[in-house]
Amino acid sequence: MRTLLLAGLLIWAGDANGATLEDQPCPYSDELSTHAVACSRFTRKDDGVTIAFDVAILTPKQRKSVGNVVYIPGGPGEAPVAEDGLFDALLTSFPNRTIILFNPRGTQGTKPRLQCDFGTLIWKDDFGGEKSQEVLRKCINRFKSDGPDPMRFTSLEVAKDVDALLPALGIVRAGLYGISYGTEASLHLLAQAPPWLDFVILDSVSVPGLSGIEDEIMARDRFLEALDTRCFKQRHCLDIVRGDAETLSDWAARFDKEPIALFMRNGEEWTLTGADTLDYLAQLGSYPDGLNLAQTTVQTLETSRLRAMGWMSSDLSANMEFAEENLPLMLQAYADTFDPRDFETVTMPTRYPRNGDNAKKELEFHRLWRADRPREDVFLDGDATKAPVPTLILSGGLDPFTPVEWAEALDTRFSGLKRYVFPLLGHAVSTGSVTLTDNDEIAVQLRCARKVVHAFLDPMLTKDQDCTGYKTGKME
Repeated sequence: MRTLLLAGLLIWAGDANGATLEDQPCPYSDELSTHAVACSRFTRKDDGVTIAFDVAILTPKQRKSVGNVVYIPGGPGEAPVAEDGLFDALLTSFPNRTIILFNPRGTQGTKPRLQCDFGTLIWKDDFGGEKSQEVLRKCINRFKSDGPDPMRFTSLEVAKDVDALLPALGIVRAGLYGISYGTEASLHLLAQAPPWLDFVILDSVSVPGLSGIEDEIMARDRFLEALDTRCFKQRHCLDIVRGDAETLSDWAARFDKEPIALFMRNGEEWTLTGADTLDYLAQLGSYPDGLNLAQTTVQTLETSRLRAMGWMSSDLSANMEFAEENLPLMLQAYADTFDPRDFETVTMPTRYPRNGDNAKKELEFHRLWRADRPREDVFLDGDATKAPVPTLILSGGLDPFTPVEWAEALDTRFSGLKRYVFPLLGHAVSTGSVTLTDNDEIAVQLRCARKVVHAFLDPMLTKDQDCTGYKTGKME
């Protein structure tokens, strides 16, 4: 895409700390019909280390921009300023605002980066075992001796980058829109209340320093219980699914005798037993309409096994490719809350069987990474204060990745939050597209997640009675 002027924003700037912006071509291959796009490279010094990342400015074409919003992506690892950058939901949610995109430090194209090459090990069914642990040990030792320091890749550091970027762009006021891990940097900025901060929208809250292994396990059971109820108690799944099975656990148990065989990159074969299959179905909660997708997957495994296996292989491969690119960055984020007692926690009984060996391998990675590094400060410490700017919190009631309990915990730090919970939705609720669905309530909640954002940004909009019922929490 041809680079455009930054619509009045500075494309060359500098300050006493050596922060600069240099105009550069955008990586996007297609023109946007709704927004003009311009890109630049932001560079600054952080305690003598050069931090550099790409920035994109999306300015409305058909209407006047009424303000600015900075998108802080999740992952960690999402890089929206890239050839395959994903920001369609932003264009829908903020049609009349200038959108600032950036690649958070450590992601694609940024400097410095944490990189650890596991080679083909990451594609093996038993990834996480001793061989891959040894690779990780070597990478950790390399970071200690040669750098970069993993402590430079925290959500607090991302917040500092945003705070340095906006003045360089010449932006006086802007709101924040954070999703998943991106909500952590957003929360740091909300607490710091920089003078440019206008509003904050947080979707699927992850709280810095909050240890949530038990919350995550309960949220997994909650998602699978909703699927169980839908398929077996309410009998919404096809008869062929239920057969002799009375519950979702009964249905999954058949794969203990006949595991599902999935073929990944380089011909690697993964086998999914009953517990593995339930683990996979729970992972579908990463989609806003994950419950609907999980029901479709269960039915397709019965009616068109090869088709279902092909889709599952593709979905898992995409997740592994993301991990292959960003695993050290992900470990830096997730291992921050590691506690040795987590090993005992993951062996506790759950309502729906889970692969405990895989859970322990993941924790072992966290243990190796955490070592004796200091943890981030616990964000929820201290007395509650009123949120300094209007703040909207969105949660999916069936989200297994950022459980709704984490958003509820924010009441101990801030008052005056506007919180909404959508009981049948999963992760990143504001990004879901409303399509034909067997469950009208899921479609209603997907629409409401968008409507709530629009009403928050424009209080003059008529409140939709179908959506006010999802409001929760304490507000002043």
